[in-house]
Amino acid sequence: MPAPDPSLQHELVVVSDLHMGRGKNPETRRFYTLETFFYDEDFALFCDYLCRDATTRSRRFKLLFNGDTFDLLRIEPDPTADPPSSSEREKRFGPTHTPAQAAKTVSQILAGHAGFVRGVAQVLNAGYEVVILPGNHDIEVQWEPVQEVVRTALFAAVRERYGENAEAAATPLLSFLQWFYHEPGRCWIEHGCQYDPENSFRYLLRRSLANVPDNLHETEQDLPLGNFFQRYLYNFFGHITFIVPTSRANTRYIKWLMVHEPQILFQVAFSHGPFIYQIMRRLAKSHPEARDTLSRAHEASLQRLAERSKLGLRLLAIDQLKEVRADVVQAVRLLGRQAVRLVGSALLFSGLTGGFWYLGLKSIDALSVGFGPKALLFCFLNVMIMAVVAGCAVYSALGSSRTLSPRPLRRAAQRIAAILDVPLVSFGHTHDEEMWRLERPTGQNAWYCNTGTWIAVFTHDVLMPRERVQYTFLQIKQNTGELMHWTPGRGQPMPVILLDEASTDPRIP
Repeated sequence: MPAPDPSLQHELVVVSDLHMGRGKNPETRRFYTLETFFYDEDFALFCDYLCRDATTRSRRFKLLFNGDTFDLLRIEPDPTADPPSSSEREKRFGPTHTPAQAAKTVSQILAGHAGFVRGVAQVLNAGYEVVILPGNHDIEVQWEPVQEVVRTALFAAVRERYGENAEAAATPLLSFLQWFYHEPGRCWIEHGCQYDPENSFRYLLRRSLANVPDNLHETEQDLPLGNFFQRYLYNFFGHITFIVPTSRANTRYIKWLMVHEPQILFQVAFSHGPFIYQIMRRLAKSHPEARDTLSRAHEASLQRLAERSKLGLRLLAIDQLKEVRADVVQAVRLLGRQAVRLVGSALLFSGLTGGFWYLGLKSIDALSVGFGPKALLFCFLNVMIMAVVAGCAVYSALGSSRTLSPRPLRRAAQRIAAILDVPLVSFGHTHDEEMWRLERPTGQNAWYCNTGTWIAVFTHDVLMPRERVQYTFLQIKQNTGELMHWTPGRGQPMPVILLDEASTDPRIP
């Protein structure tokens, strides 16, 4: 294959949120229960298309994985763990991801996704760069042990398929970034979890923590609320939980279960017991030393990044945009408020229903008619009350519910575009593909692009002609970005279908 022309500006291909788990269980030849990425061959075909298209057009490109490529939260307990040495907590929720355990888990993930490995190996062999960024589900890719197992798997595939010389040529093309990808005057790309109040880290930068004692990691300090819910609650629900897990999704899960899997509601109720225990366990333990270590590591890395990237105080300003209000204490308050609202609503509804029934019964009893008419009126009263109760239950089950609001990420994108004066800001994280107009200090337009996901999601309430699995990615040519989705049937990408909103004015986020 001819080498790309180095004189041409490279294009960028950005994908995010593959959420790969352990893939297929070799013992059963079925996918693990919590797996969500079933599209290895489609991804390999996508990589093949990228290489062929770049060669045809004599263009260079970089393939960026913008976070949550690997899912170290939505994953079963380690099947190779030694049972005698595993605690009950590890058997139920899996071990805490220390650097060594995270490397082992990512190695298992890559072993279960041969098509993904083959596709990325083809990109590297063709002479194109691959860049991997962390997300809130795989923040561990900052650690050298994790990066080493990724290199080992990808370069082994290059060597096996293309030879020893190909491996040597591909080695410098794979890189890992701690937080963001930035090209001055062109784009800013990061996962985006830092601007979601329930999924942000106070201390995001953790590369230097690969060498600290394991007991610091086991304290799970600075674990975002969404991560806590995923590990200790939503994983128990099994394969049904394929939407973005946040505390705001509780009602949506319950509604979906009432309609499709009502028997699982008992399992859901039962699962809250161990979950609440984990909350109490977290609140009972304070680890100021661990937090101090996290804080120092983040601040030191932030200063180095600010100097190396030449962003200086601008990078510090972007770091201050993160949302850090959510923690386990907030989880307790949130669950408490949800429980109070639920119990209060049930008591109020029961009181009103019982009151109307009692008044109706007394009214019927006061009528000067015979037993037969009173019996008919009593039956009619009960049927009406049951109809009202059933109607309220159906409305509650089928009524629309709020999802993760895009506004915090849009606001952050606008501020980043203003701080850096770039025409493109791209996040992932929300699993919703999105284009939103921003403003630059120069008065020119800028755009916020969200790359969506490659896994299945609940469809939007708005009826639109789209597939449940979109295979979405952002393609940046020059300073222009376009959201596309890969279509294996056509063998080429197509523009993502997006519906206009009431306003695209950046002043109305």
